[in-house]
Amino acid sequence: MANLDENNQGESMELLGVIYGIGMNVNNIIGVGIFTTPGIVWKQVKTPHVVILLWLAGGIVSLFGSLIYTEYGALHRDNGGEKIYLEKAYPSPPLMASYLFSFMFIFVIRPVIICAVLQSAAQYTWYMFVGTSPLDGDDKIDPLLNGWQNKFKPYWILKLIAIFFLLLITGYHLLNRKLANKINHGLAITKMIVILVIALGGISKYHNNENWKKPLDDNSINTAVNSYPIAIIQILFSYNGWNTLNYSLDEFRNPEVKLKLSNISSIVIVTILYLLANVAFITALPSDVITKTEHFNETITADFFKSIFFDSNVAARVLSLFVVLSAVGTAATSVWSGSRVIVSAAKSNFFPIFSPQLVKWREREINQQGQRGENMRYTEYTPVNALLAQLVWCIFIILIVGGSIQVDSFVLFTSIATFSVWIFYIVTSLGLVKTRKRYPGNPPFKVPRSIIHLFIVSGFLFIALSFVPDKESIHPYIVQISFILVSCIFLFIGFICYFGLFRQQQQPIQPQQIQLQPIQPQQIQPQQIQQQQIQPQQIQPQQIQPQQTQQQQIQQQQIQQQQTQQ
Repeated sequence: MANLDENNQGESMELLGVIYGIGMNVNNIIGVGIFTTPGIVWKQVKTPHVVILLWLAGGIVSLFGSLIYTEYGALHRDNGGEKIYLEKAYPSPPLMASYLFSFMFIFVIRPVIICAVLQSAAQYTWYMFVGTSPLDGDDKIDPLLNGWQNKFKPYWILKLIAIFFLLLITGYHLLNRKLANKINHGLAITKMIVILVIALGGISKYHNNENWKKPLDDNSINTAVNSYPIAIIQILFSYNGWNTLNYSLDEFRNPEVKLKLSNISSIVIVTILYLLANVAFITALPSDVITKTEHFNETITADFFKSIFFDSNVAARVLSLFVVLSAVGTAATSVWSGSRVIVSAAKSNFFPIFSPQLVKWREREINQQGQRGENMRYTEYTPVNALLAQLVWCIFIILIVGGSIQVDSFVLFTSIATFSVWIFYIVTSLGLVKTRKRYPGNPPFKVPRSIIHLFIVSGFLFIALSFVPDKESIHPYIVQISFILVSCIFLFIGFICYFGLFRQQQQPIQPQQIQLQPIQPQQIQPQQIQQQQIQPQQIQPQQIQPQQTQQQQIQQQQIQQQQTQQ
């Protein structure tokens, strides 16, 4: 959503093609989810075959969504994503849909995703130093208690680790943008290496396929619908990010063609990698490690490393470092893009009180040697205030929101983010149907109507399933739907801010200026006003007189000539 305009001159890029688009999309989709969520999905669903089918379905739904956004990108070739699409699809009330999305994206979706990723990084960091999950061992988190009732160790230690990573990421983004880009690219490569190691490790263990022999009519298999919502949420969270390229369409040649190829290819690649990773986990790990525990196994990758390296706890702890680096890289990408989204919203004056401060960029002249040794100078632009505001808000979410609810912090954060963003996926897709009716014709790319309908139905089905209580959960129903309550509360606050602050400030500006204009002439003396009105009349004769005298002289000369001739 970050449309940076002229303030982002230092970050402009050359026009890019399909290969870069695929890499960018794959990097943004594959986050920390695949290293954490498979254990949650497996525990809820129980049977490996259904697990694989759900992950495949998640990929198909994500592909449908990316095709819908491809048509949007072909229609509106501006940066901004949903901010632009909702503004065009829902013009009345003016900017309301766009404002609500920006509000939820800045205050809920993006910061909660950052907090979820850092929570996972903290858990793997704990495993790396202690050798066990923070949910196991003598000092373990009690899932029946909220943060304020849990022991300081390990609950609040994890929170402090997450905040440390957040400070580190924000710090190097404030320090140097080029350094931040290099670090982020290196961490992205690390993430892909870990995925490939998991896939290859699963192949090496495929001879141990006891989990795949479990029949579908086994009594231990969970076929109840009430166990699926959490699993579906985690899968959709892991696929989130398929609309990334719509935020930077001006960087691509022929976006209607490149966007389609990039989106389809990246979703297919990610789906294959996710299926391979889940096959590897299910093949290498005994089912009891995942399905028979009281809590979710959110360090499944560490247990996987331990299994494929001959039950070596040392190997699991060392390789957990790469998962931590992958998680930090994912969070860094979100921190970088999140600050740009804040600046973009501030330019639209979505924060009437704070917009003038949030829209500011720090400009710094950088001297650098080129490849041939020549001195080069360029201007680096850094959204310092936006980065700092995002930092403070994320710390608040980690400590206050995460510590006040009796739900696993990672599950809570991912559920809030997924539920909130899918509300707008549905609204945006419905907006495409409205746009087609309002502007009939042949767009550069047109997704089949059946795909739009299937995506919308899938979204409504997911929203409905989110309200279904999990009978196996140890928490009461009100705690189970706490993520829905949090999302709805912030959405309600967004409505209040729109009608109470943003819209009121936008509408009365012109009437106030019209009322103030008559007051100024009353302070000026009437004679001055009359003189100002008379001045043009006085100037005209002065300009005309020379013209009249010249004409008279010519007439007199003609009369004299006639008289002499006579």
